[in-house]
Amino acid sequence: MNDLIDTLLGIAHGSHLDALRALRPELRAAGAGSEAAIFEAASGLSAAERHALAAHVAALHECAPLAQHHGARAGTLRPALAAHAEFLAFDPHLASPDAITALTAAGLAPREIVMASQLIAYVSYQVRMMDALVLLDPAREPPARRARPPAKGATSTADFGFTADSLEWSSWVPVQDLATATPEQIAVLDESHAKAKTSDYYLLLVQEPEVLRQRSKLFNTIMYGPRGASRAERELAASAESRLNGCPYCLSVHAQRYVQLKGDPGLMQRLVRDGVDAPMDARSRAIVDASVALSTTPASCTADHVAALRGHGLQDAEIIDILASVAMFAWANRLMQTLGEPRLA
Repeated sequence: MNDLIDTLLGIAHGSHLDALRALRPELRAAGAGSEAAIFEAASGLSAAERHALAAHVAALHECAPLAQHHGARAGTLRPALAAHAEFLAFDPHLASPDAITALTAAGLAPREIVMASQLIAYVSYQVRMMDALVLLDPAREPPARRARPPAKGATSTADFGFTADSLEWSSWVPVQDLATATPEQIAVLDESHAKAKTSDYYLLLVQEPEVLRQRSKLFNTIMYGPRGASRAERELAASAESRLNGCPYCLSVHAQRYVQLKGDPGLMQRLVRDGVDAPMDARSRAIVDASVALSTTPASCTADHVAALRGHGLQDAEIIDILASVAMFAWANRLMQTLGEPRLA
């Protein structure tokens, strides 16, 4: 099965990129499933506005193939959604309840806010996956695009501080009441997580159940799939990106997993405390540098980052796992940061 990334990049059967993608065929299947759930399923947002929002996010990233694909299917985009996309695409660390209030004032119901947030985060994932694949193809030249650093200024979720201790998460958006949940929603909660029925995060996202189902498939394949990059190094990439983006909840979870997977506890302590420039061994430095670059804006990640990873012994089958982890956390951070906030367990 192919997905939209295959189509837009023109990945030919038997090519180097096709072989890399074939290592994790579930990504193609869940990618196609996510595309259908986000753009074709019934939702409070019309299909035309969903495509308009996706085209806007892709254009902000200067990803012409993706912008053109959605632009051809787009309708009118409400100004409030356009403004929300502009900060969420690059500056999720600036999230606050005020952003949710603005969407509510523009007439969006909780389910529509969930769909819009999933969509913006999903396109952010897609752009980074596409760039990662192009960087690994010796026959392709990466597109010339501007690197856009994150905005400086006041933060919201990042003000909580960073810790490797366990945290909880509270939604800023009304969550699904289990008493009125549909059978499909109950089924998705049951298959998502043992504590999903008591988690604000899952009770919020299950308002669009099929999107949650397909996103979970992508996440599990990228972070837990066998072979390829070590689990610990995937968690290192996710932790570095979460620290950069200012997502305390994601950092706390994945810092713990990194250490549990026999990662260097001292390295992670420094990363949590001091940020992505903290001292570390050369191989970890190469992973963190590439992760930070792809996270900041995809255009910031270059062939030099890939060369550094290869120079430390990583094969392309491992590098694509590292970069896919970054793409996935471009999605995860944007949900956690912009729909709610961490709290002490």
